[in-house]
Amino acid sequence: MNLLLNPEGSGYPAEYLIARIQGRRARLVKKWDDILSGPAPAETLLPAYYKSLVAEYTKEGVWKYMLKEFRWVYLQMNRGLRNIFNPFFIYSETKTIVLCLRHKIEKETSTKAEDILLYSLLSREVKEVLGKEAELALLLEEFEKKFISSMDGTTGLKEIFAEEGLKGVEEKVVNVFMHHIISLKLHPVSHGFFVFLIDIKNIMTLYKHERWAIKTDPVFIQGGSISESMLRKTIQEGGITPIIRLIHQRTGISIHEPGASEIENTLFAGLTKYLKLKAREGSGAALILDYLWKIYTEARNFSILLYSRDIEKVHLRKELVIL
Repeated sequence: MNLLLNPEGSGYPAEYLIARIQGRRARLVKKWDDILSGPAPAETLLPAYYKSLVAEYTKEGVWKYMLKEFRWVYLQMNRGLRNIFNPFFIYSETKTIVLCLRHKIEKETSTKAEDILLYSLLSREVKEVLGKEAELALLLEEFEKKFISSMDGTTGLKEIFAEEGLKGVEEKVVNVFMHHIISLKLHPVSHGFFVFLIDIKNIMTLYKHERWAIKTDPVFIQGGSISESMLRKTIQEGGITPIIRLIHQRTGISIHEPGASEIENTLFAGLTKYLKLKAREGSGAALILDYLWKIYTEARNFSILLYSRDIEKVHLRKELVIL
């Protein structure tokens, strides 16, 4: 399995990369309330480093900047750092994969796929499959055979798409990657990140099961800090209250408006807080991961602002990840 590119060169020492990151992180948005309180549209409030890509690619330019920055960090890393962060970059590229598949559904040209993949860290082999002009069902079969089967052993992306659409395919791909990643011998910083991320996904599964009164048993990702027995006990209790209690126990953050966005954003805020504390402990790997996560959450926030310009800002704040 070769999901990520393997760049030539030895990269730079960790100390050099951290010094560069410390300079770059100073420009990240810190006061989201200032942006939300302004009367101007989101496009005019974008930091300068987003604007050229947004001008060229509209809203997707925000995610392209994220990929561009991730690529810059990855190419600066030496082999030791890449080994630590490969799982993070594999996870982050699931969005790239889904965007390419979405354009196939929308019958966009192959040029669109090339645009999406421009800054991607996916390997040449993966890009060749995603860039093919083929029916989506055939593309899913090839992608699964080459890049999924070795991790999961099961088949069915084509069938999942027929029954559940692209959302089902996305959930399957993400879950397979997560199962695979958590089974690896991870660096402690990466391990803590993915354990927290698995908890987030399992709690969201709980919420959806409760919210939509789903009758089938939920499937949880193994490897989180919340045991499956605790998750199933929460289901048996019923209602939203035990889920809110679980969120507070995991994040230390109280939630008062338990909608899907508020729950997910509270969990993301908890992960943001966790990584910030780890970075303060002085670990080089933690500082790098904290920066990568901040880039992700900033891109996510600006993407929501650009797509939701007609929503009142008092409601829009609930959609953003803000500590």
